[in-house]
Amino acid sequence: MSTANEDKAAKWQKTRQLGKAKYVMYYGVAMWGISLAVLFTAIEWLTQQTLTPSWFTIRIIVFGIIGFLVANFRWDGNERKYAPRPPSKKR
Repeated sequence: MSTANEDKAAKWQKTRQLGKAKYVMYYGVAMWGISLAVLFTAIEWLTQQTLTPSWFTIRIIVFGIIGFLVANFRWDGNERKYAPRPPSKKR
């Protein structure tokens, strides 16, 4: 394994200690969901000079769900990618 991969694996082991539920809530729902809702609301403000509270609520819900799914897939992918492998048997 290269040094870059070893660094990523070490970082993942540290992140993994959060647990899947906290990881998904923080990186998925909070980071993706809220960030995208704010971004799209800002775009709405810049292009239309209006803010619609109901749309902001819908965006929080929709992007929160999307973030939840993205973080779940990332967790599972990182688990597969950086899972400890048993030592190979030499013949």
